[in-house]
Amino acid sequence: MKPIFGIDVTNDKKNDKINGEEFITRSISIETQESFYEKTKNLEESIKKSELPLWVRIIKFICGTTALIVIGAVIKSLPDIDISQMFKNAPGLLMAGAVCGIVWLVLHILTKQNEKTVLAEENIEEQAGNINSDIDAIYNELGVPYTAANADILCFRYADKNGDIKVKTAGLQLAEYFNMDRKIYVEDEYLHIADIENVYSFKLTELKSIKTVNKRISMTSWNKEIGPNEERYKPFKLTVNQYGIVYAKPYHILTLEHEGETMGIYFPCYELDTFEILTGLKAEK
Repeated sequence: MKPIFGIDVTNDKKNDKINGEEFITRSISIETQESFYEKTKNLEESIKKSELPLWVRIIKFICGTTALIVIGAVIKSLPDIDISQMFKNAPGLLMAGAVCGIVWLVLHILTKQNEKTVLAEENIEEQAGNINSDIDAIYNELGVPYTAANADILCFRYADKNGDIKVKTAGLQLAEYFNMDRKIYVEDEYLHIADIENVYSFKLTELKSIKTVNKRISMTSWNKEIGPNEERYKPFKLTVNQYGIVYAKPYHILTLEHEGETMGIYFPCYELDTFEILTGLKAEK
């Protein structure tokens, strides 16, 4: 099964082309695309200005970690040894912990001050607001109705081993799947999925089933306005690690037959209701 929105690295590990171009029915103009990406580039540069240099951030991290270690050691020893005795036993360690704590605090204050200054000077909130307005204009240009639902679609790198799809990660990639927020709706007997560049259209008559894959997957991000641990998502038992990677089980594949080839659109478990309602299909148990 060919994964739509997947990246085939079977024969080329450097490939970055996403499957599914043959389903594109509408695209934004070159002028709109260039204008939008210029604005997002400017916003990214403004945000980078709010960060202190890398070497300062490294020092802050080291000092913060050292201070926490010393504080932890002091708390652990308090039931048996009082503070004055600790100073006699290890004065250098306690002084180092105190100095590191002060340095971390100073750098933390400087970070917040720098962020506040840059936010004001670069008009970051205004830039972000303009980009959001541009996104609305892009969807309007693409003909996406305002009633369209938002749904997460899974994109991933894969190798096809004699028809068996093997997910592949690259470099420092922390999760198997890229979790992409898309607009999805039904119009003129087609299921449409839109990003900020294109609309992909799939004939409802070519949609065949919704498969359930009872496997735990990891996703790069969370796109919803409410958190994955909120009441609405509790039935799915989602978990998030310290790096913001989201874990979910199971996932689903909307299968379709197009020009004699079986293809699939992959999506996480919490989007099942949206796909069932729009396609009229029920997930296989």
